[in-house]
Amino acid sequence: MGRRYAAFWLFGLLGLAGCAEMKPLFLPEGKPELSLWQRRQQQLRQLQRWDIQGRVAIETAQDNWTASVTWKNEAEHYQMRFMAPLSQGTFELTGAPDRVQLRMPDKTLEAPDPSQLMQENLGWSLPVYGMRYWVLGLPAPGRKTQELRVDEAGHLVDLQQDGWRISVLRYQKVGGLELPEKIYMQNDPVKVRLVVGEWQLH
Repeated sequence: MGRRYAAFWLFGLLGLAGCAEMKPLFLPEGKPELSLWQRRQQQLRQLQRWDIQGRVAIETAQDNWTASVTWKNEAEHYQMRFMAPLSQGTFELTGAPDRVQLRMPDKTLEAPDPSQLMQENLGWSLPVYGMRYWVLGLPAPGRKTQELRVDEAGHLVDLQQDGWRISVLRYQKVGGLELPEKIYMQNDPVKVRLVVGEWQLH
């Protein structure tokens, strides 16, 4: 499947709002895409320290929310800061393997699990563990993958993991790598659109 066709197919997927079922697709041995995909995985898994700046739009059954996002990652430690316009709210999520802290304008909370912490205080949550890999164009390790689709250049374009459907709609060049620029994630009723404006690799 060519990249132009892949992009067309994925935009069509968004138009269908995730209603269509996609059969699992794993590349068979010997396909050139498989070798490229394996090489990309090896390169991307070496990235432990990186920062991104971008925009995020989150849609739930009750509300729509948009914000700018700054995300700093160092191995298993991360800091995600969301800044919404027009006093819609600003918060910061800081995490380590055994503890997560949610800082809001009026309070600071801690818990072992980011999803529960966000759900109880924001009304929605993000799959932070998986996103740390999905944002690089990788499946999260140690989790079952139901679907995986790559293009002819070995880029991940569609993935189903942890109950989430992840589609990478566009890549951008960052140094000698190509990293995701536009990502769509869906786990009904939550839909997340992330656009990365700037990558910094350390």
